[in-house]
Amino acid sequence: MSFRELRNFCEIMRSLGYPRLISMENFRSPNFELVADVLDWLLHRFEPNCSIPDDISTEAHRVMFIKAVCEKVVVRTNVKLNSRKLYGADGYAVKEMLRLATVLYDAQKSVGEAPPEGTGEESFALNSKLADLKSTRSLCSQIVETGAGLFELLQKESEIRQDRDK
Repeated sequence: MSFRELRNFCEIMRSLGYPRLISMENFRSPNFELVADVLDWLLHRFEPNCSIPDDISTEAHRVMFIKAVCEKVVVRTNVKLNSRKLYGADGYAVKEMLRLATVLYDAQKSVGEAPPEGTGEESFALNSKLADLKSTRSLCSQIVETGAGLFELLQKESEIRQDRDK
């Protein structure tokens, strides 16, 4: 656990829109309720209709919760989380949650950088298709003209062959 990882996690969660304020001091001592809330929120961001047990009152329920979250994350994102570190609910759990949050953050950034649909991209695609259509038509007419010229030259070949043989 480093200060940078804690800071990055707090900033990423803020930018993703996590509703609670996460302080860097929250993870100095084990705080399983916050870890469970963050994991639940992150998992619902990946798969809104997933079902995981929400009861974390006993040790067995907490283990079931962590197992379910890790399984869903591996299936959905192909990111393997260390369940022991997550169960510890301290700074080492932040490292694991940071990996998951970074996947969401990168996806959000890549969507934000993409040009908005429907403004210029569609008209550009339409203009491109029109230009392709015009060039295809001109190529077709050139092929027909060249073929007709070749046919006429082949018709004259018998006359030209006699002149060539002289």
